[in-house]
Amino acid sequence: MGLFAGLCTLFALVVTVGEGWQEHVHAQWPAATARIQSCGLGPVSSRRNAYYGINCRLSYLVGSEQIEAKVYSRSIPAPQRVIWQYPPNQIGTLQQWVDEHPEGTPITVHYDPDNPRKAVLVETDMPLGGPQTANNLKLLGFAAASCVLLLTIARFARPRSSS
Repeated sequence: MGLFAGLCTLFALVVTVGEGWQEHVHAQWPAATARIQSCGLGPVSSRRNAYYGINCRLSYLVGSEQIEAKVYSRSIPAPQRVIWQYPPNQIGTLQQWVDEHPEGTPITVHYDPDNPRKAVLVETDMPLGGPQTANNLKLLGFAAASCVLLLTIARFARPRSSS
């Protein structure tokens, strides 16, 4: 089990570093104040009612050009699915955010200077939207602590040979 926790730690480290670097790059992109054109909560996967998420269509100016882009939250299990989730009732939190952000609501996005139609949320109050490095670091810490603990237990639980 200790070795499995070690592999999980290694995987979490690779994901954390990769996503952290990507988020760092996105934070360097130019910022723009976008206006929400439409925002909704609905299915985000091809399987029927498998996962739900927030999907917003935005518009913002880059120079004199009006740009339209989409931003999304991460997805959660559909309300019809009976599955454990933490925190509970995530669909309610996502729906509340959508209700509080009608058409015309301003939201800050960062856009790719090489492709202004690609926008990301760097600082946001959107549930399950924006950067994940803080959560990834928590998972990495838990995996690393589990690995150390399990390897320590395994070391002391080994039968000792008598000489």
